[in-house]
Amino acid sequence: MTITSLYFGDIVTAQFPEQNPRGREQEGYRPAIVVGLPTTLGVPRFEVVIVVPITTDRGQRWANVSPDLYPRLPAGIAGLRKSSIALLDQVQILDIMRISEYWGRLTPEQCEPILNGLHRIIGP
Repeated sequence: MTITSLYFGDIVTAQFPEQNPRGREQEGYRPAIVVGLPTTLGVPRFEVVIVVPITTDRGQRWANVSPDLYPRLPAGIAGLRKSSIALLDQVQILDIMRISEYWGRLTPEQCEPILNGLHRIIGP
């Protein structure tokens, strides 16, 4: 996979590094949504991509309580096999070498709650 082949809203398999302490941040291979490409602003020092990890939707209480922070993604869109949740509180920058598989791309309408949520978290 190359950095030039990725776009905002692409769903990919990403390898998230082990964390210490364990249990609070996503780890291992899992689907993720591409939400940032530093190449859109210039030539970055390293080939990195900004992603939001995805987890399976099992009706988790925390997702029900904060739907703007945890937008739901129905099964069948952009290659997702199961209903899923975008974890906007887990945004990470990963080396492009950690991206291993392309699943599909969200439509602009499907990206809207993700973009709005990220803007509210990061922006004024």
